[in-house]
Amino acid sequence: MNVRKEFAELISITRRFLEQERDRGVGEFMQHLKEMRAESQALNDLARSISDCDKCDLGRTRTNLVFGEGNPKAELMFVGEAPGFDEDRLGTPFVGKAGQLLTKIIESIELTREEVYISNIVKCHPMRDSSHPDMRGNDRPPTPHEVAQCLPILLKQIAIINPKIICTLGSPATQALLNLSDGIGKLRGKFYDFYPPNGRIGEPIKVMPTYHPAFVLRDPKRKREVWEDMKKIKKAVTKGGNFFGRGTKK
Repeated sequence: MNVRKEFAELISITRRFLEQERDRGVGEFMQHLKEMRAESQALNDLARSISDCDKCDLGRTRTNLVFGEGNPKAELMFVGEAPGFDEDRLGTPFVGKAGQLLTKIIESIELTREEVYISNIVKCHPMRDSSHPDMRGNDRPPTPHEVAQCLPILLKQIAIINPKIICTLGSPATQALLNLSDGIGKLRGKFYDFYPPNGRIGEPIKVMPTYHPAFVLRDPKRKREVWEDMKKIKKAVTKGGNFFGRGTKK
């Protein structure tokens, strides 16, 4: 076979390969990447717009605003209460001991932190004594006023990401998002319908409340209940043996 024929055959093989890949969904994949870039940009724009927020006192005592991180097109989103000491220092959600446990919880359903999105109701560190920001163990729950100032930001994040499922971690996150007053012990383990303001019209986002990892660290007996909740989340998004569009382990 001469060089000309070899080259022509190579072109033919390449063309057939590209056609096969197109038929297998490469076009959809490229559209997915395009949408991901748009949503990533929207999240970045939102983060920049609140970088100097001081609507409540937390904006004047924080070290870093903790916006959130992860896949801008995540099908599963985790929402906690507020940043703690470590998160305030790094500007990243769930990086302390509770964050390490959350990572294990995510990995228990065969996902990574990079495949989900993680954020909090409140974006700045609530402290019992703001005059000692370098003191560990200085955390407190956010006040209703602080939640009210930050909740619109979270709702915008949810509207941009448009996840299929939100896992709320603990009572404050669950109560704020679902506008309910019951404690997490009563609310956990069930799916609730959530329609985010300014979100896309269609099916509601399913919300599964579970215990906050920090609470599980204090009461390890709750691990089994969290695992039961996560199995329900996994089942809800598993279709045809695939989890988030990729094969699951046997």
